[in-house]
Amino acid sequence: MSNYWKDKKVLVTGGGGFIGSHLCEELVQRGAKVISGDLSIGHLKESPLKNKIKFLKINFFKNTQCLQKIKNFDIVMHLAAKVGGIGYNLKYMSDIYIDNLLILSNIVKAISTNKIKNVLLVSSACVYPRNSIIPTPETEGFKDIPEETNEGYGWAKRALEIAGKMLRRQYGTNVAIVRPYNAYGPRDKFDLEQAHVIPALINKVFNTKTGEIEVLGSGKQTRSFLYVKDAVSGMLLSMEKYPVADAVNLGSDEEITIEDLVKMIIKLSGRDVKIKYNKNAPEGYKRRCADITKAKEKLDFKNMWKLEQGLKETIKYYKTNILK
Repeated sequence: MSNYWKDKKVLVTGGGGFIGSHLCEELVQRGAKVISGDLSIGHLKESPLKNKIKFLKINFFKNTQCLQKIKNFDIVMHLAAKVGGIGYNLKYMSDIYIDNLLILSNIVKAISTNKIKNVLLVSSACVYPRNSIIPTPETEGFKDIPEETNEGYGWAKRALEIAGKMLRRQYGTNVAIVRPYNAYGPRDKFDLEQAHVIPALINKVFNTKTGEIEVLGSGKQTRSFLYVKDAVSGMLLSMEKYPVADAVNLGSDEEITIEDLVKMIIKLSGRDVKIKYNKNAPEGYKRRCADITKAKEKLDFKNMWKLEQGLKETIKYYKTNILK
């Protein structure tokens, strides 16, 4: 394991969130001095390492707070964002775009003003247009407009990547940029309005009153999914090995149809549930699968978690912590 993180003072924005809380834990394990910047402690209250993670309350919508509090860190890892599932992203497209731009602007201004030299910016596979090559290499990122069900979020994440490039060019900042693909795992959002596909399906399977669940779209659309611990590993590697403001996909080459995914979740849940496909509902990309060649070459990135293994852990978490 790399000594890069030992005794580094690291701020994780959105450290109380889904991926952020796992990142904070792994940083502690690697010897970093970890500060979670967020509005609340969030999921860190569940962490066995919570006493080793400091909490810094920051409202990222407030420019003055960001300037005052985002200072004297060796590294800032920016994960704080506003996003939801397909329905939420369509309904609140403008809010998602504007709010994420405001968060980005305030954080990047604090980073440049306070001369922070090492930064991770977490982008998203939502930057990619609908007609991208599959598996999708990083070069497809800005070729057309983002897919419409994620358009507000996709444009905001493109702006984040551009901000990272400008930081490096003007200030010489070491900037790592990653594009995670469909991250999932324990501590994800399971409420149906904001949940992504895996937590939404788990919620539906365990809470159906009729023995049947509705799945958006035909079920023939495909996805690849990234377990949260693999996402964290890729983020750390990108900061260590490739902080050159050049985006890198983090994902899995294990592609699966939504139909097969639903069947796997039902099987692992031990429930007897029938599936109804709503073919009139928006289903997003027909295929979404990362080309992770660059991550393997530049970061020595490896997927350690197979989908079935990760789903077991996610379902276990849901049953223990969420299911009433």
